[in-house]
Parts: sequence; structure tokens; C-alpha cells
Amino acid sequence: VIEVAERRHTRLDMAPLLSLVEQRFRPMQLEYGWGTNAYYYLAGKFGIHPTYVQSMLTDARFAGEDVLAVLDFLRLSGGERFSVEALETGRSFYDGQPSGSWAPSEVIEDRVVLILGSGPGVEAHRLALTSYIKSQRPLVIAFNTDSVISDELIDLRVASHPIRLLSNAAEHLRLPQPLVAPASALPKAVRTSLEGKEIRDYGLGVAQGEFRFGEKYCVLPSPMTVAYALALSASGRAARIELAGFDGYPTGDPRNTEVDEFLIEYREAPQTPEVMAVTPTRYSVSARSIYSVI
Repeated sequence: VIEVAERRHTRLDMAPLLSLVEQRFRPMQLEYGWGTNAYYYLAGKFGIHPTYVQSMLTDARFAGEDVLAVLDFLRLSGGERFSVEALETGRSFYDGQPSGSWAPSEVIEDRVVLILGSGPGVEAHRLALTSYIKSQRPLVIAFNTDSVISDELIDLRVASHPIRLLSNAAEHLRLPQPLVAPASALPKAVRTSLEGKEIRDYGLGVAQGEFRFGEKYCVLPSPMTVAYALALSASGRAARIELAGFDGYPTGDPRNTEVDEFLIEYREAPQTPEVMAVTPTRYSVSARSIYSVI
């Protein structure tokens, strides 16, 4: 597709193509152990220094969609010379002035917020979490298209990764909950793929060492979905934030340190609600058992 677009002198929107590679072809390559490396091909094609690919493939923080999104960023910004700063900027996606049109306080103010992570703890404690949600009625936020807990018990879904949003667009259109995302900053291809979906635009900006929770946007040191979910809860003036399914990564995975550092900085930021894990976690956060509150 890339070669044909070039020969026809046609502008190519890379985002849907990268989404297709990650969603359909990458899993087959991992299963069968055969095929060229699309990441190195793209780097060579667009004059991007191969050290970028090498660095990302050996860094557990970079999922496949992160690699593709960084390569797309470097394709436009120039990646002929390797730079750690450019690598981190490409991973951030959101480096402009943030803006949004939705205030989380409309639905969150003074409520307990239960954030459902992607870890196995949600499945392991599904019955207890379901009982807690039905009896205590917290505002429930789920990541992306995760669907362990019944749909009617989830109030909002949050997503902040452009490539993942594109990959999951069809599923988001099927799911009944409103989607909270930094819609104003998303690429046009992503916005188009989500046409017809109720999206609540809570803005996101990324700047090293910054924590700002505006009425309709936030500025964070990381674009992680967990960071974005915590920020909108703080912006919405939640009474308390509870975490389920934040099991953590295997021992030695650098993503544990990244999340831990964010949680520590988050707690030290002014006017942030108490954060507590209600299922087992490896992260440095206060904890109590979900079974003690049902």
C-alpha cells in the first residue's frame, strides 16, 4: 500500500494502515515466527534511524502500537538522527496546548470512582466487584474496550492512545458507554473512525514533571491511560479513587517502575483524591480488600 501510494503520488494516511498491521498481521507473525519486520521496513522506508526501532523493541514500555505511533511521528518530524528526546516525544503523542470541551465534574464531583484496569484481578474478583458496584454505586470507569464486568455496570470508558483507539473503533461503536478521550487532539483518521460514538472530550497534554488538572483538560508527565483516568477523576473532584485490576507487570518489567513513579508524583500533587487499590497490586499504593466493603 505504501509503495502504490508513492508511485501514484497520493497522500497516504498512515494511521489506519498501522492499525491494520498491529491488529491483524503482527499477531500472525508472533504465532508463526515468519515474515519480515514491519517496524524496520517502515524505518528504512521513511529514513528513520534504525536505533529507534532497536530501542523500542528492547524496552517493555513500548507495545506494538506505541512503536507504530512513534514511527508515524518520526516520519513527519524527521528521524534521521537518533535522539532519546525525540523518542519520548513521539511516545507522548500530545505535545501541543491541550484543550477539551467536557468537564468531568459534571458526573464525578463528590463521588467515589472505581477504575477497572486491564489486569487479571478484575476477572479473579469479578463477583465481589459486581456486588460492590451494585450495592455502593461508585462511578465505574473501564479502560479501552475491556469487558470483564457487565456493560450495564460501567459508566464511562477512557482511552488515550490514538493507534489503539483506531484499532478498537468498531468495538467502541458497539459499546453503550460514553467514551472519554482527548478528542480535539486525535488524528483525523481516528475521529472519523469513531463517528457516531458519544465522545466526551477531556483534553490531554504531556510535559515532563507537570501535573495540572484543569476543568476540561489535564497536563501530565505521561500519556498512559491510567494517568489519564486518574487525572480526569482528580479534575472531576472525586471523593476517593479505587483501583481494581492494577495487578502490575512481572517482576523486573520497567513498566512497574514507570507506573509507580507516576502514582507517587500524583499523590504529591495538590488537591488529588485518595487513591486505594481494592484488588491485589504490585504498585506502591494503599490497599484494602474488596471483600471488606461488600
